Amino acid sequence: MTHCHLAKLPHGQLRGFVSALACLLLLVAVQVCAKDISVKEAADLVQNPPQGLTIVDVRTPAEFREGHLAGAVNMDFFGASFDSQILTLPKDKPILLYCRSGNRSAGAYDAMTKEGLTNILHMNQGINAWQQSGLPLQK
Repeated sequence: MTHCHLAKLPHGQLRGFVSALACLLLLVAVQVCAKDISVKEAADLVQNPPQGLTIVDVRTPAEFREGHLAGAVNMDFFGASFDSQILTLPKDKPILLYCRSGNRSAGAYDAMTKEGLTNILHMNQGINAWQQSGLPLQK
């Protein structure tokens, strides 16, 4: 005979356990939709974009002016308006996210997932790897 130790918990603790479990399951579900992609995969996306794709460059405006992916919008990760800018992104459409080397975009990725964005494709090697692959930039 097996015993369920959860049945012995006071009602408040059981509710807390269930809430924590629900949060964990939600976090796992979000991670399934968001993923790191290679420069080649990002280039394929830019060439054949899925409907509603938003390309987000989280570098500074000066870096953005030096060259960016075609069609990208600039949302400076260090800018004062970054948090409010990510609220304008559609939650149900794909987002291609990048920075120079992958560090800032990783932080942006975390901020975006906290705001409920789930379909994030993170070019985790950054635009440096894009350039090293000989791929074009827009100025």
